Amino acid sequence: MKYTYLILLSGFVLAASCSLDEKMVSSSSPDDYYQNEVQCKAALNACYEPLRYFFTNQYYFQVCEVQTDLMYSNRADQYNCICRITPSAPHFGANMWQRGYEGVMRANAAFAGITRAPIPENKKAPLLAEAVVMRALFYYILTSNFGDVPFYEEEVTRYNNERIAKLPRMSAHDTRNALIDELREWLVERKALDWAPTNAESNANQYRCGAAVGLYLAGKMCLWEERWTDAIEIFGYLEDIYGNGSGMPDGCLNSYPLSDIPFSIRHAPEVILEVSNLSEDYGIQLYGSIASFAEPIRADSVTAEDEEDPEEMAEADNDFYDGVGIPELGKNARTHVPIRPTRKMWKKLMPYNSTDRRRSAYEITATRTGTGPGPIVQIQDGGGYMAWGWPGYDPEDDRSVTEPLFRLFSQVKTPVYRPYLGNKFWRFGMTSDMDSNSYKVFRFAGVVLGLSEAWYRKGDMEKACAYLNAVKERAGIPLVSPGDFSTSLALFAEIQDEYGRELFGEFQRKHDLVRWGIWYEYVMEYNVRAPYNSNYDGGENNTRLGSYIKPCHEYYPIPSNQITYSGGALDNKEYNKYGL
Repeated sequence: MKYTYLILLSGFVLAASCSLDEKMVSSSSPDDYYQNEVQCKAALNACYEPLRYFFTNQYYFQVCEVQTDLMYSNRADQYNCICRITPSAPHFGANMWQRGYEGVMRANAAFAGITRAPIPENKKAPLLAEAVVMRALFYYILTSNFGDVPFYEEEVTRYNNERIAKLPRMSAHDTRNALIDELREWLVERKALDWAPTNAESNANQYRCGAAVGLYLAGKMCLWEERWTDAIEIFGYLEDIYGNGSGMPDGCLNSYPLSDIPFSIRHAPEVILEVSNLSEDYGIQLYGSIASFAEPIRADSVTAEDEEDPEEMAEADNDFYDGVGIPELGKNARTHVPIRPTRKMWKKLMPYNSTDRRRSAYEITATRTGTGPGPIVQIQDGGGYMAWGWPGYDPEDDRSVTEPLFRLFSQVKTPVYRPYLGNKFWRFGMTSDMDSNSYKVFRFAGVVLGLSEAWYRKGDMEKACAYLNAVKERAGIPLVSPGDFSTSLALFAEIQDEYGRELFGEFQRKHDLVRWGIWYEYVMEYNVRAPYNSNYDGGENNTRLGSYIKPCHEYYPIPSNQITYSGGALDNKEYNKYGL
């Protein structure tokens, strides 16, 4: 078995893809590399490349958001959407395993190399702390998606690679608890990284994984481990950094406009972690394609065959998306059969006639009749989570004299029909299916919801409602009090729903459902069971998902080849129970 040492090229650290089955090859020994601060930072820079692979990838979006109660796709060729996943055919699970451990290996190597580096301790401490945060982030991804996984923090060398490759699964509980303690040591006790928002000017616009990311990870893992008091303490530090610092949640989100939430907005002040498709440090252009699965279907897309046929090219030269001319989206986008919100999302949690300002970037004030448009009123600070239509043009409009007016998309027909994902997920002016968005992964709103959940678990319903209301207040929806709920469980259900509303599409929903122990139940109820012609507000009759989904799919299987390489140290016992 073989691992890969970091290969240094032009000051930027690159590493061959790695997993627990590969041998190390080296063109530069770590012992003769980490000689100055620049080289140490280059090693840390290399840790970010595997991270981009997760959060700019449409398949990871499908893993986290479409296998849930809030988003829907039953395309036969999108195996991750329909849980057509086994140990021998893990699909994106193979990439998650490989890239996750690539990130772990790079972070471990960076930590070891920086420890040995002959640089002053005051320069070394923040670099070591950043490596700790990066390592925790990759293990958070691995445990969230695979559950129990092998855990190690040592630098891989030719002397230990055989042993590391044969490590068995370690309890995810033990892994998370170890990471919480390590993050607390470096970020709270040593305070080795500045306590500042990720996008603060004091961070020199580096947008790196600093103290805020590490504290968010520690707080979230405390929720996984039911360490409610610790979660309140750690999220409280983030409240001091991002909130009003008074210990009270009133208005703590009001300085962060909802209009900053769309993925097309870069480096919004509320963001704790966002992952960009563009590497500004090195001028490398990297593109994802999540927007191409979120935008309404474009009338005609240019294909290679069209380019040789002038008539086909002329027909494809349009900016019509499901019947509405949208100049902002342009004529060069290539869209796919779109992912859509489930009925639970668009009929129960965020219907078109709600007061929720996150709902869209416009207000529907009339139903379209025939081909005529209904009027439109802009929503202040609209989040653009869903789109029933858009201010645009009909095909026969003379745009030189016609103003864009709100028009429902053809597949929507009336506002009581299913919308598309909204401009929160779109990319205006996209070329082909490559968007250049910056994906929000962790925001301060997630901290506020975490505090609401933790106080609920501690039995303080007043504080649970206070933090829940901080999210609701910004969204413009009715506030709640403990007396509004017949039982405490009803209040917790509302907290869970608010997680879904606020963090919709931000790579968190499946993991939250899994840690609450309700993932399979909710997917079956809201994404599989109910027939299309039912008035039920939940399911989609997703027959393909219903054909494949099993309770074991709450976590991905370890790929079969990794089990072979481990010499049988790893296993997929949960999948074996279902004959997979």
